[in-house]
Amino acid sequence: MSIYKFLKHPDGRINNLLKKILQLHPDEINLSLDRIKNLLKKLNNPQNKLPHSIHVAGTNGKGSVATSLYYLQKLNGKKVHVYRSPHLFILNERIIISNKIISNNILYHALKHVYKINNNSVITFFEFFTASAFYIFSNFNADLLICEVGLGGHYDATNILNDKKKSCIITPICYDHKEFLGNNIKNIAKEKSGILKKKNILICSNQKNSALNIIKKISEKNNCRAFFYGKDWIVKNKELLFENKKINLSNISLEGDHQFINISCAIMACYKVKQLKIEKKNIPYYISQIKWEGRLEKLNGFFKKKYPDTDCWVDCAHNPQGFDILKKWILRKKINSIYLIVSLGIKKDYTSILRKIRKINPDYLLLIRKNNFSSRPIKDISVQASILNIKFKVFDTISDSIRFVSSLKNSSYQKKVCLITGSINLVGEALALDKNTKY
Repeated sequence: MSIYKFLKHPDGRINNLLKKILQLHPDEINLSLDRIKNLLKKLNNPQNKLPHSIHVAGTNGKGSVATSLYYLQKLNGKKVHVYRSPHLFILNERIIISNKIISNNILYHALKHVYKINNNSVITFFEFFTASAFYIFSNFNADLLICEVGLGGHYDATNILNDKKKSCIITPICYDHKEFLGNNIKNIAKEKSGILKKKNILICSNQKNSALNIIKKISEKNNCRAFFYGKDWIVKNKELLFENKKINLSNISLEGDHQFINISCAIMACYKVKQLKIEKKNIPYYISQIKWEGRLEKLNGFFKKKYPDTDCWVDCAHNPQGFDILKKWILRKKINSIYLIVSLGIKKDYTSILRKIRKINPDYLLLIRKNNFSSRPIKDISVQASILNIKFKVFDTISDSIRFVSSLKNSSYQKKVCLITGSINLVGEALALDKNTKY
């Protein structure tokens, strides 16, 4: 329950209901889908009434692929349901009904109904919310559902979608959530490949060989129609190449070279899943319209006005591989003076992340004390940062840290750059502050 104990909602009705739902959380979590299956049965199995689903698993890039696919389909005139996690600002972001974020009223009445039907049975919050989302989707028409796995795959609450009405995407697999998935890439790949069912279509992104071999084995076992990066499709010089086709990706609106592979996963799905068909001529415009908050996004609101000498960016990197991507981005942008503003979750591999930060070699690592989510104690991070000879300071707020950076003299002609990262909670707070010019 720890990761949800700070969960709040601005609507008092929903907030009070969330408190009750969190009380249902089991003392110990056994790896099983029995709890959500029992609840869905009481709800007359809404998962079987949903349109064709695109089930997205992986470690990094799930959100980017899901968002890209959502925009490709929405702009192509389709009505799309989306289920995703976590959220930046408000719980409603996790559920998109026919191209619109769920309203407080619909969310409240759905949660209230499911809570009543559940009848105080023990269940995790994610299982309860997933069942609620599927119940909601079943009451609205749409052409397809894009569904992100929460954690892992095989035992994830989303893995009860109708086997015969879904296709799958697996994004790059690496280490994260070691307390649940372990330290072995092969085992992690096996868990995430658990979403694959008989004769599903699979679009598989770039993978380490150890993960790729496991995915191929499970795909073949399930007689999946699979398309693998490097074998069936590739990205080269900002172009997606597959079969005899060449699609220019240079118009993409998202920052970072890694997004070329993410958008290509979504485009490949559009070509290989008949329910997603789009015309090639429309792709350059569609990919220029994608908006994905908190992913290598420049802040152009309050902080830009307050500190014009400092560029502020945010990114939701929260594992070692995410920080590898940040390093590549910093090098490509030729940023000479970088300040990392960071807060890390309690369960994150902070020692590995700090080793990645040392390679980035920031002018300062600015640590933010957080008390509104389960964060790694500052003392743990600062001790390890000292061991690694990373120059750091500790602040109570994001604003304090940026004010400090702005006060420093700049030795180069470039603007100073602050990159706020390490947790989705911290990025959400920074975005909220930047939008509120009165703060």
